[in-house]
Amino acid sequence: MKSSIKCETSYKSAKYLVLIFIVSALLSYSYSLITGRFNGDFLGRPVELSNFVLVVNLFCSLLPFYITWHIYKKYKSKKRNKRIYIPMNFFGFFILFILVWHIVVTLLFGVGVMAAPPYEAPHFIKPIIQIMNRLNYSIGALLYILVSPKKSRVQFLVVFLFIVIAFLRAGLGVFLYLGMVFLIKYFTEIKLFVSRRKITVLAILLIFPFFVSGLYDLRSELRHDPNEDLPLLHFLFGRLTGRLSSVSDSAIILQEAEYFKENMTQMDDYYFQKQALGGVFGVKYMPSPRPEQILFWLYCSRSEMNVAYMPGTQGALFLSYIKSHYTFIINLITYFVLIFLTFWSMRLLKFEYSNEFALLLLLYVLLSGVPNEYSFQIFSILVYVLVFGLYNSLKKVCLK
Repeated sequence: MKSSIKCETSYKSAKYLVLIFIVSALLSYSYSLITGRFNGDFLGRPVELSNFVLVVNLFCSLLPFYITWHIYKKYKSKKRNKRIYIPMNFFGFFILFILVWHIVVTLLFGVGVMAAPPYEAPHFIKPIIQIMNRLNYSIGALLYILVSPKKSRVQFLVVFLFIVIAFLRAGLGVFLYLGMVFLIKYFTEIKLFVSRRKITVLAILLIFPFFVSGLYDLRSELRHDPNEDLPLLHFLFGRLTGRLSSVSDSAIILQEAEYFKENMTQMDDYYFQKQALGGVFGVKYMPSPRPEQILFWLYCSRSEMNVAYMPGTQGALFLSYIKSHYTFIINLITYFVLIFLTFWSMRLLKFEYSNEFALLLLLYVLLSGVPNEYSFQIFSILVYVLVFGLYNSLKKVCLK
């Protein structure tokens, strides 16, 4: 069974997905070692840790991806017979409606704009917006791209609308998600293109840093942030690689342990679980402040309540350990539960890439380590499962 799994193109594409984050972690460590400065969120901050501690931090940063990869392989080897069929015609209209809705409310009321004050909308519309926000358009769009035929016109319309929302909301991480989804779906075609068009691929690689740099400049303008004038190498290995790694964030936690000890000891023993509930039931269930806010406030103003840094799964566990051994254990268990639930919920749907899509979604939240992002993803998947299940049931009743 294992050998047959390893021969599947979906399995091979999944390896490349994990490799992106592993390489980013290794490059982040190398950047700190060579320059003596951190990258990512803490770009330019001096490194005061010994190389031994940096290596331990690197190992802890890679471990969540290693463990999740083996959980993926475990699920990949399992067959599931009773799964919910995805009604493609209905799904196409449904996801287009959701994407258009989000574009409209963003244009009219500023809903979901990154690093912006809370949106204002008429009282009678706010409940509808809150309900519609529970239909995660990102997961829906990515799922539709994966399950639709490769030459589907609706697929490309979904991609276009997805990118429009990204620009309107100043969150350009959409390109990373689209890249990972296309890698899974078109792995054979991409591999063939690379083998036959080596000069073209080289040209793309040379242009890529300038393209990404332009996107970062655009994001800064959309968020009204000052542009950073970084040399290309420092941008690539300092800013971009740091964005795909939480090595520096967790290293800062170790370096400034006294600051975090002072702040974490004041938090509730179950802050992590409450924050996970907040991902489903709303911000009123979340602790205040949250660990990722405490991380941001280390060098920034406490007045910015809507901005946070990602500690990473390893960083979040470092903070749990600083809080208490008991908190560390229950938070570690909670992480495993959230990871298993992500695979379990995605496998309720009947499509070829269910395990790979679950892995894809987990990779970015492993990078952030924020529990409400895990729980919101699980909740969002189950919402789509429920919608498809209800549609299929109603269709059967109507056909009788």
